[in-house]
Amino acid sequence: MRTPTLLIHHGAYQPLWQQPGLIQVGPQIANGPESLRLSDLSVTGLHNALRQRGWASKGVLIQYTDPFLLRAAPMRGIRQWPGPRLLACGDLHHGPDPVGTLQRYCAAEPHDAVMLTFNAALLQDVQQRLPTPVRCLAPSFFKYPIATPSPTPRLELLHVGSLGPHHPRRRELVKALLKRQQVPFRHTTTTNAAEAAQLYAQHALVLNVPLNQDLNHRLFEVMASGVPQVIFGDRSLLGHNSPLMNRPDLFWANSIEELEDLVQRLFADPNKLKSIPIGPPPYWDLRALLKAALAP
Repeated sequence: MRTPTLLIHHGAYQPLWQQPGLIQVGPQIANGPESLRLSDLSVTGLHNALRQRGWASKGVLIQYTDPFLLRAAPMRGIRQWPGPRLLACGDLHHGPDPVGTLQRYCAAEPHDAVMLTFNAALLQDVQQRLPTPVRCLAPSFFKYPIATPSPTPRLELLHVGSLGPHHPRRRELVKALLKRQQVPFRHTTTTNAAEAAQLYAQHALVLNVPLNQDLNHRLFEVMASGVPQVIFGDRSLLGHNSPLMNRPDLFWANSIEELEDLVQRLFADPNKLKSIPIGPPPYWDLRALLKAALAP
């Protein structure tokens, strides 16, 4: 039997994430063939939960968390786990002193390596502040709903996402695009990734407005939907030596004028836009991901 990899997270069980050998573990997850409910968020609690299922305490432990959860509900007793320990951290662009929060937690609960799920632009900063190996291997263990692009997509620039108080830059850009009316533009929100995928697939082009230094899920959701996207930001978001750097379906703009000019040029030749080759996100095989993340 393949040595298991235990992925501890705070969300519901995610069927799309499943790969051979992966067991999802967490307080919102029900017991199943590839899942384990964990009400006591500690390694002692994990040992007990595994024993109740008749499963051995072995394999790689991946803790998926973020600075907010590290403050509110940190997992304790990491040293007690007998196998490799990998901390996967997202949302390093949120809240007060997020990198400092990660640094303090890792000092108290040492892991063998740290993996940034999406903050490639912050990699060097985090590497300088942690003694363990740190890498950004987006999209890591995530996978996204697939959609079939429409043969006659709507010639509109689509933006999907929140315009709440934590997204002032995004809100200002959306309001300006609607007011200026220089390009056909639509803004909306969705309740889940599957709904968003179907919406992306109906449009010719998607606008992605990352928050601070976050690469974000939307980048990969749009790829999985088979639609090109314009990212409002700088290519440095991708970090160094990124496999995403030369993708033909990613366009970049740093100002609203640059964005409008780009969209107008792309919409001037809809057939050319529709013919852009769009590969799937650069998904990781679980074994390859662990080998890369845990390398010395």
